[in-house]
Amino acid sequence: MTSGSAARFGIGVLAERTGLTPEVVRAWERRFGLEIGVRTSAGHRRYTDDDVSLVREILDGRDRGLTLAVAIKAATDRARGADRASVHATLADEHPELRRMRLDHRTLVALSTAMEDELMARGEPTVVWGGFQDGQAFDRSRGRWEELARTSTWCVVLADFTGWPHDEEAPEGAGRAGRPVLVDLPPDSPMLREWCVVALAPGFAVLLSAWEVPSSSGPRTYETFLSTRRSVVVSAARALTAITSRAGVAAPPEVDRVLVDAGEVETSVRDSDRLWARAIEALAGQAGRQR
Repeated sequence: MTSGSAARFGIGVLAERTGLTPEVVRAWERRFGLEIGVRTSAGHRRYTDDDVSLVREILDGRDRGLTLAVAIKAATDRARGADRASVHATLADEHPELRRMRLDHRTLVALSTAMEDELMARGEPTVVWGGFQDGQAFDRSRGRWEELARTSTWCVVLADFTGWPHDEEAPEGAGRAGRPVLVDLPPDSPMLREWCVVALAPGFAVLLSAWEVPSSSGPRTYETFLSTRRSVVVSAARALTAITSRAGVAAPPEVDRVLVDAGEVETSVRDSDRLWARAIEALAGQAGRQR
């Protein structure tokens, strides 16, 4: 994070300006991979004002309810210029092996519905995120997502809620019982072109991530990733957690545990088969209705 032309100082000054101790700074570097400062030829670390700002950002994230591991990742990702405002861009960058598919709007509706059905049928504590582009799109699935919120550990919906008739519930906030947390995206958010369903449970993970391909004519088309691999779903979930955090909505501690716990198991073949069977049935039913 250190700028090569900035004035540099030692760890004692960094600690004094951030309210930490040198021992805490070193512990963050060892335990969480915090990369700040540069080493001199003599092996001493030197820091700059940018490093002070980064540490203060981490402390602010922690004060807003993030675990230290997530707060460090969110701050360092932002400082590196990583586009964590976009789930789809995050997946493309971190998992280049993912197959890109071009799917139309009707197909994505069928796939999303199949995933929502599977999550509701499982009925287990799950962390669920949904990206809907705008409030009108969410409104068509509102009842389903309220049911998901009823059984989930945490359920979050991100969209542009401008003009959406959300009755007495504010677009941003902790939500009410049986209601998902609603995060109102800013007008410059890349997520306004994206559609996602992301779910994490101790033994189950699934995602659909779709980016709307710009077009001046023809049907709406989306570049799409699908996966039940835990590492892929966690990448998307971390990006979404950072986005909601920047919007002022901190995830509860249970969410952070799911994001950093390496002991969680992969989605079983049986669960994957059941999910994709639902998806095929939904697509077949859609094709039947079109004929």
